Amino acid sequence: MNFAKKFDLIPNRQRARRRLRFSRMRLQQGLSILPNLFTLGNAFFGFCSIIFAAHGDVIAAAYFILVGALFDGLDGRIARLARVTSELGMQLDSLCDGITFCLAPAFLVYTWQLKKTGFLGLAACALFLMAGLLRLAKFNLTHSQQSSRFSGIPTTIAGCFLATVVLNAKKILANPSFCLMLLLLMVTLSGLMVSSIPFPAFKQLRRNTYTWGMVGLAIIAIAFGLTRMLFLLFIAYFIFGFGSYVRDRLRRQ
Repeated sequence: MNFAKKFDLIPNRQRARRRLRFSRMRLQQGLSILPNLFTLGNAFFGFCSIIFAAHGDVIAAAYFILVGALFDGLDGRIARLARVTSELGMQLDSLCDGITFCLAPAFLVYTWQLKKTGFLGLAACALFLMAGLLRLAKFNLTHSQQSSRFSGIPTTIAGCFLATVVLNAKKILANPSFCLMLLLLMVTLSGLMVSSIPFPAFKQLRRNTYTWGMVGLAIIAIAFGLTRMLFLLFIAYFIFGFGSYVRDRLRRQ
């Protein structure tokens, strides 16, 4: 009797294991969709930025780019935590970044100021767009080699920096040379995106360092304002990256 009961339990155990495997597969499939939803949210806010810029609301358009950057940072973290990183997610991320951090900032700056300069403004914004797309394509091919340092400025930083320029430029709009400075800025950012100058990626920070860094940034944001803090932070990032590059070149010589 015990022998028969023992063999009667085997099919039940197999069914339970199959159900458990099926549940895990369904959970894995559900988790794999979540990062892609955040990635598509990035593209959605980039599209909103273009629409608002077309209607003349450049402040809202600049904020939408920053919100898109928030979603762009969350999708990768969620994918790594859930262990659902995939080639599809990486390609989708690049396509959405092309909208939010290449097309949207170029269109924003053109409709905001550079349309006054005619063909020069159009050429500078188009150059920024093409350089950003080229930067994304190059990153897809060499992303494994850019774990500790980026080769050139990431499109996310370049696009968000232009958004902070729009948000902090109220006091200097009356300067007659502002459009010229903006043209030079667009050309400079375009060159830095496709350059081979290494910029820090900050992907290998320790958890304590990352936590204290976030606390420090939160305090600065409360004291000086979020947009001003981001503007100064991007400038410090550019200076630090370029200064490190010059220092390394001098050491080699």
